[in-house]
Amino acid sequence: MKLYKKGIACFFAFAIMLVFFMGNSDTIYAEEIKTSDLYNKYITVEGKNMRIVMYGNMNENGTNFADMTKTTLVMLPALGVPSPHLYFKPLAQSLEQDFNIVIVEPFGYGLSDLAETDRTVPNINREINAALEILGIRECVLLTHSISGVYGLEFMQTYPEKVKGFIAIDNTVYDKELADAIAMEKEYMLKGIDEFQELRKFFPSIEEFQLELERNPEKYGAALPEITGYTYSESDKSEYVKAYSLSSNETIRNEVNNMDQNLLSIKGEKFPTALPVLTMISSENVENIPAWKSGHENQLDFSSGNHQLYVVEGGHYIWYTNLTQIVQHKCESIS
Repeated sequence: MKLYKKGIACFFAFAIMLVFFMGNSDTIYAEEIKTSDLYNKYITVEGKNMRIVMYGNMNENGTNFADMTKTTLVMLPALGVPSPHLYFKPLAQSLEQDFNIVIVEPFGYGLSDLAETDRTVPNINREINAALEILGIRECVLLTHSISGVYGLEFMQTYPEKVKGFIAIDNTVYDKELADAIAMEKEYMLKGIDEFQELRKFFPSIEEFQLELERNPEKYGAALPEITGYTYSESDKSEYVKAYSLSSNETIRNEVNNMDQNLLSIKGEKFPTALPVLTMISSENVENIPAWKSGHENQLDFSSGNHQLYVVEGGHYIWYTNLTQIVQHKCESIS
């Protein structure tokens, strides 16, 4: 299992795991927990609870950002990451002085509910849009990583009034030269989900499984990533174990099974010329996958002056080793 997790993180397009919590009707329903500049919200979308994590100056009631005129950056994760919040936390903390930050944990991820609806691009984006509407976010910059680049491209086309800019971090692109690699990745991920679910069944309860993960995080691949210049807290570790123990669920399996069709939905699609777009791609993927750079270039119009592409040293999770450079590019390019 540990080797499986490492393999997913090393390849170009995805990672895997997660889930939790319950609810009904499209409203902000839930608890808000303030620690420093972090707020958790559980909002009810289509009868289920979705977790949203917000970084930035909040109003007196803690219900929303104090300055709603400040650019809001909405972060969407790679396929099946155990905890979108903790995976993005170093970026969020680095950028919260310049942006209002919203980290979305889609259904099946982190501490959000599972969903029975097919994990298609329209369904996922409808839920994300509903969450932003509930939060009163009328306009934002989307920050996507990996597979969420597919969803983000369609989101921008479906809700153009809501997207004022786009930041793509090694996002997944459609290219016929990548088809075989993507098919292998899908098979690999489904196998990993099966293995993880079998592992979880060995334990009498989820609580006992979590205790074992806490005792031996390295053995089960449940340790938080090492990020250059950043240290996670003990409470972060506890949150990660909880999310990790609930990952590789049936909602994620459904999303993996829909991977091919979801990718086809962006075949030939490009970013609008007038939209500010910053794309940053992994140097390792550029070196190892010939179509990686050209696939990203094909989405952009460099003659417009609004689209930029940078190759950044590192693997698929570029900010793990190059957080400072990622933050610098963002602040220079998108306001």
